[in-house]
Amino acid sequence: MSLPIPSEVIVEAVDRYGRERDRYLKLAARVADLASTEIVEKNAIRAQVTSRTKTIRSFEGKLNRFAKSGKKSFASVSEVFDGISDFAGVRIATYRPEDQEMVREEICRVFRDPCGGEVVPDPKDAIDFKMAKFYRAIHFQVCLPDEELVGDYENLRGTSCEIQVCSMMAHVWNEIEHDIAYKPEGNGPEKVEKGLLASLGHLTCSGDAIITRLLEATELRLEQQTGDFVDVHDFVARLRASFPELELSVNAGIAFEISQLLNLTNPGRVFAAAGAVRTDVAAVRARLQEFNAYLQNFGSSELQLNGRSADVLTVALLDRNSAAVSMAIEDRRSTRPTRAAGLAKRFREFLAIEGDAQNTAEGSSNGG
Repeated sequence: MSLPIPSEVIVEAVDRYGRERDRYLKLAARVADLASTEIVEKNAIRAQVTSRTKTIRSFEGKLNRFAKSGKKSFASVSEVFDGISDFAGVRIATYRPEDQEMVREEICRVFRDPCGGEVVPDPKDAIDFKMAKFYRAIHFQVCLPDEELVGDYENLRGTSCEIQVCSMMAHVWNEIEHDIAYKPEGNGPEKVEKGLLASLGHLTCSGDAIITRLLEATELRLEQQTGDFVDVHDFVARLRASFPELELSVNAGIAFEISQLLNLTNPGRVFAAAGAVRTDVAAVRARLQEFNAYLQNFGSSELQLNGRSADVLTVALLDRNSAAVSMAIEDRRSTRPTRAAGLAKRFREFLAIEGDAQNTAEGSSNGG
């Protein structure tokens, strides 16, 4: 009787992974960086982003377990690499379960599916109180977008990374249960261990609710705070009441960065620099749509802004201060290009074209 995975296939697969592991290290690090900057920081989400790459020993152990249990069958090395999807992994652990929907939407926006098209979430919400099952996470299999596959990342084309999204409390249970029950030592968990895992599962569910209430209480306190902004979360909490029609946490990272560049350290300074945005959000939204049309026409659609988000405040600030933002960015001498820098540059071009058009129109009028 042949084994589900022949021993020579295991040996060759482990050898190949040893040669290629550096690619997966690079992929996991880049996916984690994009998740941090383009998803968590950009939207002021309280979360921790971590990455890991399967060790050679862990990979070998996994194949041996598959061979012993018959859970999976691989007849060749290529089948092994086609059938295992978690060589590179990234975890986004949100403080609150409620933030996972936004993270899901942003993952689908930032990354692409290995087969092309839109990324497809795989919810693995296995909560069953009677059966003492508490695994909670959303899994994604993603590749870097085409614009990332240049230079050092060119050899990652077609290589995928697994992203897991869960709450921090769910992560505690998921990890402990994985080590004790999924890949158990000896004969597996006994009755006492299973009972304790169930108790821990109930505690993590309660913990999620407590953390949500704690952060709500924190936001209420921050709304009453005075003085300079402490961080982007303070920025959002103290400005939210002035913009009830906006989802101010969405894309808040860019608005906060621009505010910091302009030394707008409290709400009063922000409102003074942003003009009448508080009293006429509709006018600023119209301005935002004009800028979006410009970006579309000039091939910068990746910078398009969202009229329901903090981008409205960003546009209000850039409309009056884009030159100052660009100067502040140049003075900072950052080697890493930021979205704020790209937006400020494009907005200055947008204003220049508007000015030229206005001068031409006035000249024609005067000549007539």
